[in-house]
Amino acid sequence: MSHNSYEIIGGFAGLLLVTGVMILLPIIPALVYAEYNTLSFFLVPGALAVSFGVFLRSKYPLVEEFSIKTTIVIACAGWLLVSIIGMIPYFSIHMGALDAFFESISGFTTTGMSLIENLEIVPRSILFWRSFTQWVGGVGIILLFTILLKGGISTWRLYSLEGREKFTPSVKSSVKNILIIYSLLTTICAIILYIFGLDAFDAINHAMTALSTGGFSTKNTSAAEFGVNIKLTISFFMVLGATSFVLFYNLGKLEVKKILEDAEFRTMIFLVIFGGLLVSAFLILNGVGAFDGIINGFFNVISILTTTGYTSANLDTWPAITKAVLLILMFVGGSAGSTAGGIKVWRLVVLFRIVRREIEKLVLPPSAIIPVKIGGKVLDDEYIIKISAFMFSYVLFAFVAFVLLSFSVPDLFGAISLVVSALSNVGPAFYPVSQLDFFSKAVLIVAMWAGRLELLPVIAFVGKEIPSIIGAYYSRKSERQKEREV
Repeated sequence: MSHNSYEIIGGFAGLLLVTGVMILLPIIPALVYAEYNTLSFFLVPGALAVSFGVFLRSKYPLVEEFSIKTTIVIACAGWLLVSIIGMIPYFSIHMGALDAFFESISGFTTTGMSLIENLEIVPRSILFWRSFTQWVGGVGIILLFTILLKGGISTWRLYSLEGREKFTPSVKSSVKNILIIYSLLTTICAIILYIFGLDAFDAINHAMTALSTGGFSTKNTSAAEFGVNIKLTISFFMVLGATSFVLFYNLGKLEVKKILEDAEFRTMIFLVIFGGLLVSAFLILNGVGAFDGIINGFFNVISILTTTGYTSANLDTWPAITKAVLLILMFVGGSAGSTAGGIKVWRLVVLFRIVRREIEKLVLPPSAIIPVKIGGKVLDDEYIIKISAFMFSYVLFAFVAFVLLSFSVPDLFGAISLVVSALSNVGPAFYPVSQLDFFSKAVLIVAMWAGRLELLPVIAFVGKEIPSIIGAYYSRKSERQKEREV
């Protein structure tokens, strides 16, 4: 077995341990609500995952440093491994394998697309598991895994593959601060929701899925039946969930000026206000009352922009122009370094500055040098190329997925909304997921997975690492065959 294989198996062992512990937690609500028929669907996979994790770690301990290739394999394949384990509880409500995997990866990637049509008859332990997968997925499966590592370049590589940036001298310290901030905000959100009238179970679940910008609800109508106070609270925490953890760290250090001067945060708030006013105006012009139009307009704009995916109304009945606005916001997403998906507001800001620079250069001498500068920081050309590569990959991936989906989805606007929603990890779309066939669900599964890992690592994994692993396997098999012949 090659050195890389030892590293990969050791990494998977760590992921099995983390996932095994996670999947045991819903046993608590299963016991509280006397849902004994679901117990084995948590206990068995949890016990097996922990046992295999311990066994494999004894044989293949985590190495001090992973190679770049190993890091990509662990990050990309790790999300699939965790989602496969996470699908097992859904068998308790008689979901098929593909649908269960779809629900699981939708949760872990915080997309929020769901194939469960009647949530209110689903056991509460399963509802808790759905919400918990989003809460864990929001902070990042790989981020939790880095806790098992000793630090160093391996931890940094894994950490950065999930779109995080280090805001303390060490990655370990950054991870610790993220978990503290995330847990504290979730607790505060749950308490406020409980005070405003949600029962404890619903308050905890919606707090987890609001901060993770995941959007799974315990209600069939999502947030439609909630009062104004609850909608405003959820809206506030959705925005917090889509805000970079770096800003919360700065807030804790009382560096308020850095927050107010942050170009990405200001742009996100501008998009919330502008998008909310625009959608609200179109709703009011379409006959919706002013108060309801403003509340629902802003709530759904915030939900879509932050890629949370709650809905407070039937979006299919809304005017076409509002759907177009929401589709654009799906594409944008929240802040970099947050729990949100999409291309991220930061990349939008950078692209805008690049376009502005190129326009300025048209009227200047060819020798003129105009740097791309944001917040007093000059962006180097390598960073700009990286962002451009991501944007090209996003558009190309979306186009290919759209073409594939159009074979079975007759509504082309519905098809593109499904693709953008899955790729940006949003959730709602303008076509019912329940009507999709096997192939279309598979396409969206790939889109959710690729979108959560921000495309480039997945492209490297599928285009280079999988062929390399397969090639190495057959090469070793051929060598063993020759040895036997001799």
